[in-house]
Amino acid sequence: MHANTLRMNHDYMTLVHCRDKAWGEHALTRIGSIFVATTAVGISVPGNWWVFCVAAMTIGWALEGTFVRWLSDKIDHPERLDLEELPRIKQLTIRTIIGLLAIYALPFLALAFAPHPGPSLGLIFGCGSLLVICGQHVLDRRMVYWTLPIITLALVLCAIRLADGWVGYLLGFLAFLLGVNTVVLTGASVKSAEDLIEAQGKALRLADELDERVVQRTRELEEAVLVAEEANRAKSRFLATMSHELRTPLNTVIGYAEMVGEDVRSGHLGSTEADLEKIRNAARHLLGLINEVLDISKMEANEQVCSPTHFDVRIVAQEALDAIVPLAAASQTQCELEMDQNLVTLVYNDEGKLRQCLLNLLSNAAKFTTNGTIKLTCRLSGPKQEWVAFDVVDSGLGIAEEDLQRIFLPFFQSDTSLTRSVEGTGLGLAISQKLALLMGGDLLVTSRVGVGSTFTMMIARQFVEPGEPAKVRLAVPTTG
Repeated sequence: MHANTLRMNHDYMTLVHCRDKAWGEHALTRIGSIFVATTAVGISVPGNWWVFCVAAMTIGWALEGTFVRWLSDKIDHPERLDLEELPRIKQLTIRTIIGLLAIYALPFLALAFAPHPGPSLGLIFGCGSLLVICGQHVLDRRMVYWTLPIITLALVLCAIRLADGWVGYLLGFLAFLLGVNTVVLTGASVKSAEDLIEAQGKALRLADELDERVVQRTRELEEAVLVAEEANRAKSRFLATMSHELRTPLNTVIGYAEMVGEDVRSGHLGSTEADLEKIRNAARHLLGLINEVLDISKMEANEQVCSPTHFDVRIVAQEALDAIVPLAAASQTQCELEMDQNLVTLVYNDEGKLRQCLLNLLSNAAKFTTNGTIKLTCRLSGPKQEWVAFDVVDSGLGIAEEDLQRIFLPFFQSDTSLTRSVEGTGLGLAISQKLALLMGGDLLVTSRVGVGSTFTMMIARQFVEPGEPAKVRLAVPTTG
C-alpha cells in the first residue's frame, strides 16, 4: 500500500522521471560529450587550457556518481522512504543538478579567453549544454534561472571573441538570445514532463480503482454464488420434504376412502363416520400445505396486498391462542395470554393476515414445546407507539445460533430429514415475516437452545398505503 501511494505522489514520480532521463537515457551521451570536449580542447587549443576541462570533468563525474547512488537508494526502496522526506530530496536534487552544470560550464567560460580555436569550442560546447538543460530540467521551472547565467555568459564571451567590432557584439547578442530561447524551451519541457507524470499518476489511480472494483465485484459474485447455491440446496430439501408431507395426507385420504368404499359395499357402516372425519382432517391438512406454497408464490410475485379493516386485536389474539390449545394440550403445554393495560386494542390493519401470522407462530411454538409454557403478550411498541407488538414466548427446544440468520428464508428448516418428528413445509416463518412487513411492521426472533424462543411480530396500528399520507383512521368505539 505504501508503494502504491508513492507511485501516485507527484514529487516521487518527478524524481524517478528525472533520474531515468538524466542518469539513464541520456547519461552515456552526456558523459561521452564531456570526454570528447575535454579531448578536443587538449588537442586543438595551445597551452594548458585542457587542465580546466579535466578538472571540471573529474569533479563533476565524482559528484554525479556519489549523488546518483544516494538518490537511487532512496527512490528504489519505497518501503524505507518517508513521504515527508520527498520535498527535501527534490530540493537537494535541484541544487545538485545546478551545481553540476555550473562545474561543467566553467571551462567554457575559460575558453572565451583562450587562443583560437578555444572560443569556437566554448561556443559549441555551451550550445550542447543548453540542449541538456532543455531536455533534463524536469524537476522545477525555476531551475533554468540558476543554471543559465554561467552558460549564457560563456556563450556571449565566446561569441564576441569570434569576430572584431560590431560583428562580435552582434554574435554575442545572438548568443544571448539563444539563452533566452532556452528558457522558453525548458518551460515547455517541464510542462510536458509534468503532464506526463500527472497522466501516469491518474492512470495508476484508475488502475487501483479498477483493481478494487474487480476485487469487490468478485467478492459480491462469490457471495451471490454462495447464496444461490444455498437457495438451490434449500429448494432441493424443500422438494424432498414436501413430497413426504404431501404423500402422508394423500395416503390417509386414499386409505380411508378405500375403507369407506368397502364398508359401503359390505353394508357395515359402523366406522364410516369416523373414517370420513379422518378423511376431512387429512384433506384440511393437505389444503393447508398447498395454501402455504401458494402464499409464498404470491409474495415472491408481489401479488399479496393488504386489506385493512377496523378490528379488536384482543379478540384475534384470543381466537388464535384458543386454536392451538388442543395441540399444546397433547404435549402437556400450558397456554397464556397477557394484554398490556395501556394497549389500544382497536386497530386499522389486515385482520386475516394477522390471524394467519399468529396461528403460524403459535403452532410452531406448540410443535417444539413439550411439558412447558407458551405465552402470547400484546403491547404497544415504537417511539410514538405506532405499532402493536405480539410476543410469542415458548420454553421449547430453541434455535441454534447458526440457524437464526436463516430462519426466515423460504424453504428453510432446521431439521430436513425425512424422519423428523415435526411436520411442516418450512414456509410458515417466511410467510409470517413477509406478511408482517406488508402490514407495516416486522418479525424478529431471539432464541437459546434448550431454553426457548421469543418471536416478536409488529404491525402498524394505522395501516397506510405506500406513498399515501398518514391519516387518523382509528374508529372511536361506541357504547350503549
